[in-house]
Amino acid sequence: MRTFFNLVYNSQINFDVNNLLNLSGFSIIGILMLCFSFLIFFLLTETCLTVSRRLAIPLKYQLILFVSGIFLTTIIYAAYWNDFTLVYCFWAIIVIIRGYSYNYNNRNMSSGMYAIKILLYAFISSLMLNDFEAVKEQSIRQKLVEQLATPEDAVAEELFKKIENQIIADSVIKRSFTNASLSNPFLASRMKKLYFDTYLSKYDFTIHQFNNNGQSMSSDKSFTKSDFTDMVLFSSIKRSEYFYRENSTFGSQNYFAILPITDGDNDLGTIVVELKSRSIQIADSFPELLTDGSVVKADTFKNYSYAFYSDNKLVSQHGNYVYNLVNNNFKGQLKKYVYVNTSINNPVWYKPFTRYSHLVYQASDSNLIVLSKEENAVLYDIASLTFFFVVMLIFSVTVVLIRWSWIRIKILSVTDNRIKWSFRINFDRVLYKTRIQFSMVFAVVITLVLVAVVTYVSISTQYQNQQDKTIRDKLNRITGTFESGLINEFKGEITGQDQIDFQQLADSYSTDLSLFNANGVLLVTTQPKIYESGLMIERMNARAFVNMNKLQRSEFVNDEKIGALNYKAAYSPLKNAQGDVIAFLQLPYFSNEVDYQERIGSLLNIMFNIYALVLIFIALLAVFIARQITNPLSYIQESLSKIIYGKKNEPIIWERDDEIGALVKEYNNMITALEDSAVKLAQSERESAWREMAKQVAHEIKNPLTPLKLGLQLLDKSWKDKDPKFDTKFERFSKSFVEQIESLSSIASEFSAFAKMPDTRLERINIFDMLSQAVTIFKQMDNLTISYHPAAEPFYIFADRDQLLRCFNNLLKNAIEATPEDRKGVIEINHTITPKNILLTLKDNGNGIPENMREKIFEPNFTTKSSGTGLGLAFVKNSIENAGGKVWFETTTEVGTTFYLSLPAAKQES
Repeated sequence: MRTFFNLVYNSQINFDVNNLLNLSGFSIIGILMLCFSFLIFFLLTETCLTVSRRLAIPLKYQLILFVSGIFLTTIIYAAYWNDFTLVYCFWAIIVIIRGYSYNYNNRNMSSGMYAIKILLYAFISSLMLNDFEAVKEQSIRQKLVEQLATPEDAVAEELFKKIENQIIADSVIKRSFTNASLSNPFLASRMKKLYFDTYLSKYDFTIHQFNNNGQSMSSDKSFTKSDFTDMVLFSSIKRSEYFYRENSTFGSQNYFAILPITDGDNDLGTIVVELKSRSIQIADSFPELLTDGSVVKADTFKNYSYAFYSDNKLVSQHGNYVYNLVNNNFKGQLKKYVYVNTSINNPVWYKPFTRYSHLVYQASDSNLIVLSKEENAVLYDIASLTFFFVVMLIFSVTVVLIRWSWIRIKILSVTDNRIKWSFRINFDRVLYKTRIQFSMVFAVVITLVLVAVVTYVSISTQYQNQQDKTIRDKLNRITGTFESGLINEFKGEITGQDQIDFQQLADSYSTDLSLFNANGVLLVTTQPKIYESGLMIERMNARAFVNMNKLQRSEFVNDEKIGALNYKAAYSPLKNAQGDVIAFLQLPYFSNEVDYQERIGSLLNIMFNIYALVLIFIALLAVFIARQITNPLSYIQESLSKIIYGKKNEPIIWERDDEIGALVKEYNNMITALEDSAVKLAQSERESAWREMAKQVAHEIKNPLTPLKLGLQLLDKSWKDKDPKFDTKFERFSKSFVEQIESLSSIASEFSAFAKMPDTRLERINIFDMLSQAVTIFKQMDNLTISYHPAAEPFYIFADRDQLLRCFNNLLKNAIEATPEDRKGVIEINHTITPKNILLTLKDNGNGIPENMREKIFEPNFTTKSSGTGLGLAFVKNSIENAGGKVWFETTTEVGTTFYLSLPAAKQES
């Protein structure tokens, strides 16, 4: 977090997300760094959750430890940095949300949870940025107040050093001392346009011209040269070779310059320049291209207003905020920064939460400085939240699409040791609900983009047309003024007075003007610096000249460019009394591009915030609608998954007569037909099974009955023959008869147990508990090793408890009996767990199953042993299938057999 604080606080990178056009490439890189940090946090969370799930610590205690750690981290951070933040708490909420899905939703995360996580990421980003920007803004404002408290103007003083030698060397200024036509007003206008423009235009500008005898050449005779030389000695500070700053000027910055004008060794006189900061400053419109590139543009006060109070009376003010003439609102403390918030009187409907934040600085007992800034915390918070939400959403969707493409897009395949190039996309596993949500959101995004483009183009075109109309209207009014008689003053050589009159006309309309003759040659302009600096030649724009001179257009608005500055220029012909075109008037609108960028930037910000909110709403609506559409299908799917052949299946009740209702009706008809079919099939299978059972019972009973019959016949013969060994034979045959009778009893018991298989009682049980019981019984046997390690976490299935235990007993018993007597038995039991099922493997090192017997191994009357009914594995198969699972095996002769049992997980109990 400190890294991003330093990135915002200690760098010049702009992270103002309320003005998207001001974001630079470095801003985008910083935002991408933030996105990747969240991705790293997500991956670390997944890793930690995976590790924590394997720990032998209950989840409750893990949660307590985690919450305690977050609490301690927050306290330590607040104590060390002296800054309390809730960011770590929101991090904890994200981890807990993911942990809940990880542990209780089979690691799956629903779209709702996904949106909440993205929203929390955006909220954390917005919270951090707003906090960091607030700290940075306070620091900047305090530095600005310090600048205001200091009477120096560093930018102006740097410019003084550059222009003073240029003024002294100006040939026109030198000629003004010998040429009476170059009057003082002309000289002031020229100097203001050439030297005291751009940044220095914020000062009121006055010049005084003195000859080499110190006598005033200006119309204002109230000042003498000695007045200014005395100021140099007693009440000013030298700031450059010829410029001085006046002392004791709280609330204003006043400078003057005493510039000696010479022509070689000849002293012509002196030019004195007075610069006084205005009490109410208004930003002047000027081409940014003409600003001295070596001087940083002083726009740090662009979004601020400030005022100077002396003895609680307003000295000067600047900006949009309207200060009172008498200070009744702001109370400061000497040499301390005091913040005061005030609300806006009668705010407009779309600015209900706008307020002004004032920094009050008491510079001395009588002097007070107030620096104010308009703030709308609610709007800014919403804008930054929506911005980061959209950015995080786009970033996360991009990551998901990359992963999805990596899994589903196949470009090449390797078969039969050959590489085959083929492009194929697999959409098989994309959920129907996901397709609906994606389709709705994609359709809305496309619609919003199209609407945004149309709106942007429409408003841009309207603004451009409105600008063109405004420029043409102003030009037509000025043209009328020229043609009413003023044009006659510019027929001959342009004098200094002509330039003054031309400048005054342009100032009366608050615009710039240029006048060209009928051949397109420049006569006079209000921006001579453009031409004298070589940025443009003194000719009309070629396209404009062709349209005005050759095509005889009555007016023409042209898009022109000087370097990187784009602007509009309107042209109009000037006619004499005879109707002949004698000149062309140009009205350049240099602030066109700046105004256009500001308006379009404001429009884009509003559109982005509104469309982002609409997108969020539509996304939530898409999730809700998709769930409403797919919930019936999910319910039908769940009902289908619960169908058990031969059991009573409940029909689905659906009251609406729609497409889902038709599907439900077909489902109900299907389960009715299935039950009828199951009854018939069960009857048929029962009869077939009884026939097979009768054959098996007869076969099994014949085996012990044959020795019984032979033994009785031998005893009868011995009795009749009065055999002296009758007693011995009787004793031996009696033991044999008991064994055969016990065999008959065992056969009867096994068939009885197998006949009870349909009586299945499913319940939610931990499979490892049942397997551990079975292993405990056989583990104590001699010459046998059972390798078994149950999982740390229980795995629940729906099965019959008794059947499952007998199933494991049969498998273990078969594995033991399949092992030769001369070989130590080894049984390995392993498990593989997924969110949806468990796979158990029981591997022995017995003789294996012969290949000719493998197909019949699960049949009820099949056995590979010399004794037994052959019902054990049939019982295993029925038990596993009753639990919804599958059983199969792999065997290798003289190596061993492995049985695989796949069982589905029981759903969480609500």
